[in-house]
Amino acid sequence: MTDAERAERQLAAVTKLQADYARFVDGGESEAWSGLYGTGGVLSVSDGREIGGRELEAFAARAPKGVHLQGVPSLDARPDGDIDSVAPFVFFNAETGAIVAGAYVDRMTWEEGRLVFARRHIDIRRPA
Repeated sequence: MTDAERAERQLAAVTKLQADYARFVDGGESEAWSGLYGTGGVLSVSDGREIGGRELEAFAARAPKGVHLQGVPSLDARPDGDIDSVAPFVFFNAETGAIVAGAYVDRMTWEEGRLVFARRHIDIRRPA
């Protein structure tokens, strides 16, 4: 595989993972959403909480209804094959009308031929 082919594969995988994140949580598909995290995958949020394992599905099930919009990510391939990414986001809360903005800071890894979150940090820069 050439470097260009590898970069194209990485970008496609990152785009799919990030799109599935928004689609599943916004669609109330908490089980599918939690499946986007790898073995030992963790979601951390600005208030210091870290959510992993079975807690991920429960977290998604409690998520407010709304729409997640994510900007174009910056990507850095790591020597171990993982990918680091930072991407801006905006969340429109359909229940309250609040708008939350920030950035996703991700470490993604390959498991069983697919890209998953090893760690996703939600850095909220404009709270509701």
